[in-house]
Amino acid sequence: MPSAIIIRTRLPAGLERLRRRSVTDAEDGVPAHLTLLYPFVEPDGLDAEVRRGIASVAGRHAPFDFRLAGPGRWPDTIYVAVAPVDPFVALQADLAAMFPAYPIYGKPSDFAFVPHVTVAEGPTLDDPATIADRGWAALPRLARADALEVIADNGGGSRLIWRIRLAGRARR
Repeated sequence: MPSAIIIRTRLPAGLERLRRRSVTDAEDGVPAHLTLLYPFVEPDGLDAEVRRGIASVAGRHAPFDFRLAGPGRWPDTIYVAVAPVDPFVALQADLAAMFPAYPIYGKPSDFAFVPHVTVAEGPTLDDPATIADRGWAALPRLARADALEVIADNGGGSRLIWRIRLAGRARR
């Protein structure tokens, strides 16, 4: 199973309970997150050169605050929208430029990246209780992005490979 580059976030408790019931990889220990690159390098290919590339991108981006804004939906996903989106889009674009062999979600280069936190997929999508869940009432909520994380499957769940702090200067 390939690795992923993410920004971990913390959902309000009610939404986290909903996510754990409604997202397959959450049951396997994948934390609430915004995906920046997936599928990424196979775990045995995560070497010093890959780490340096990720650190180079992280070093050009300052930590930033964002809002977990509210619910959004695609045909196959219910998610938490975030705002502002620009810092996530910039990070994702820089990672995509650093690692062009790994387009996000394996999509073509013209795919429009939309930063989000998946809360439900699969059979729970059509359950009216999913969007009516009281957990949504805890939004909006402030959050902070301060590191990129590389996670990979360890054969029975998710494990953290690297946590690389964002270190750039704030953009004005």
